Amino acid sequence: MRIFTKILTSATILLAALTLTACFGGSTSEPSRYYMLAVEDISMPSGNAKGKVQVRKFTVDPAYQKANIVYRESAYDFMFYDLDLWASRPDHMITQVVAEYAVKSGLFESVEIKGNSKPAFEISGNISAIEEVDEGSSQSARLAIEISFRKVDSNEALFEKRYEGKEPMDKREPRAMAEATSKLLGKFMEDALANMAGAN
Repeated sequence: MRIFTKILTSATILLAALTLTACFGGSTSEPSRYYMLAVEDISMPSGNAKGKVQVRKFTVDPAYQKANIVYRESAYDFMFYDLDLWASRPDHMITQVVAEYAVKSGLFESVEIKGNSKPAFEISGNISAIEEVDEGSSQSARLAIEISFRKVDSNEALFEKRYEGKEPMDKREPRAMAEATSKLLGKFMEDALANMAGAN
């Protein structure tokens, strides 16, 4: 009887340990997955490089400050994927991608995010929405962003515009969301860089 009690106690302890392992991130838990925006192949404006530009860190509306990818099924829903995350917060990620577009454009002698000296120009902006929209059997990515280009010496705004659009997704999965959002940002940057070339 005493041996049976010991076996039962050992089995109970083992079961409790396995349960705790599953609850607190043991080997049975599903890993997080991370996604990034990519620089698209867009038409670049022509023109000679002029001055240094600093891409200031974009701001982002509070609802989108987390790294979790947002999805919505109606105007009243606002939900986060638990395991599907942006590789960095949207404000960091979009700032980096905008800087890469500025480099590829050839419009500036140099492009910096954290400048050590005073630049001639500055690009800044705000992200007011970056999300997956699920409408029945169709899904799309939605991006709303403001982009501003100014001359630093005079604090003169040379170009400002708010962009908003949706891009259809092939299927409901975060990789398709990242791809569609990248395409949207590429379209917006193609227009923004053309305007910067005209204003510079």
